[in-house]
Amino acid sequence: MLLLLVFQMNMQAQELLGVTLGNYKGTAGLLVNPAGMTTNKVYLDINLATADVFFRNNFAYIPKEDFVIWDAFKSNYQFPTYGKDERNLIYRENTKLKNATFNARILGPSVMLQVGDHGFGITTGVRYFLSGNRIPYDIAELSYNGLDYTPLHNIEFNDYNFDFSTSAWMEVGLSYAYDVWKSYDRQLSVGISVKKLWGYAGGYLAGNNANYVVVDDSTINIKNLNGELGFSIPVDYNNTEFSGTNPIFRGSGLGIDIGAVFIKKKEVEINDWSGGKLCSQKYTDYIYRIGVSILDIGRVKYSTNAQQHSYNDVSQYWASVDTLKFDNINSFLGQVSNTFYGDPTASLSGNSIKVGLPTAISVQADFNMQNNIYIGGMWIHPIRLNMRSLRRPAQIAVVPRYETKYFEMSVPISLYEYIYPRIGIAARFYFLTIGTERLGTYLGMADMDGLDIYASIKIGINKGSCKNKFGGACSNENFGNKYSRRRR
Repeated sequence: MLLLLVFQMNMQAQELLGVTLGNYKGTAGLLVNPAGMTTNKVYLDINLATADVFFRNNFAYIPKEDFVIWDAFKSNYQFPTYGKDERNLIYRENTKLKNATFNARILGPSVMLQVGDHGFGITTGVRYFLSGNRIPYDIAELSYNGLDYTPLHNIEFNDYNFDFSTSAWMEVGLSYAYDVWKSYDRQLSVGISVKKLWGYAGGYLAGNNANYVVVDDSTINIKNLNGELGFSIPVDYNNTEFSGTNPIFRGSGLGIDIGAVFIKKKEVEINDWSGGKLCSQKYTDYIYRIGVSILDIGRVKYSTNAQQHSYNDVSQYWASVDTLKFDNINSFLGQVSNTFYGDPTASLSGNSIKVGLPTAISVQADFNMQNNIYIGGMWIHPIRLNMRSLRRPAQIAVVPRYETKYFEMSVPISLYEYIYPRIGIAARFYFLTIGTERLGTYLGMADMDGLDIYASIKIGINKGSCKNKFGGACSNENFGNKYSRRRR
């Protein structure tokens, strides 16, 4: 609990539904299913930059009456304050488990190319992910109010299976997709993305059990504590000096996405593309398509400037805890270890840590209604093998959209963590897309307990877009003519 009090969770778009489900998704589609590379209306897609920032918690908030996101851009704006301590957030007073997720992602220069039945992709990106899961309300409330919060004094708490994880990394990925089966108007495609990861910083706190009583503002009776702490951050642990570029990366790892897409097409094509110009590849519209994928399989292992501390069935009646003084991280952890074990180094159990990626299973569906109107859907559910892994929030969404080559509008309607309803909006103007899955935050209709916004700039070249300036004998399909025979 003391370690959580240090972290405190003081935090002032998760699935990019507006750019990952459409027929012009290109490289953005790799974020949800690598098999989708051969199901685009574009055969070449060049991503210049795609960015997503998402934050959500059920711990603290600013009331919608006091703050709208646009207020932060006003000159000399003063955030509202609450309580005798003049905090900028209001704590949600209930006994529910607390959760928080922060996800910042930049998809850098990337490219996707389809050649017949094959799709190829190269992606670059930077990601930062933070998740706090099943945080007991008592620990969250003491973090917010301090040990002098008398309503929680002399109550025995027995908390278990809570965790807090974070990681920041750069990634470069190679993707491949293949249409493994085609029969009349049906098609099955499979795909895989393999990403090399370079970890900048990471850490976790896994609490298996914390049985304790806060006696007063200076005494904690820790009856039993089972937990583990690991971290690798750009700081000198002896003096807290920042060392962000020496080295730049403290860990490395591997990430894998795998997926499959089944398509029921509207028509049967007699002639598939068999060579010639890539732009002469044909696109056949579909009735529906369904995809399944497993995302972010893997982890980052931090072995530079890393520490792992274990606390196994320790206990202590800790008086005068409020007088604990420390100048740096090693000093603090040394005193904690000495309190529990009588040895300032006994808790140190390793010099490397592993932080798992936010693995999840995803199901995508898209139905072609008529007149450029589609209804898409997505289901995301986290998969965690241990408490040292990042947790991707669960989400189910329905996304109606209107789509043309130059304009696209979608209205994602989602249920976050199967509890919290959200409505968003996204618009694409040819090469530029901007959207959010929390429209109420920007309209002053929802309390400020999270944020979601994403944007994308990319260039796509459509299938069948060849232009023959001179015409003549070479004006056939292999040289760019859009003519193709189809049988209904």
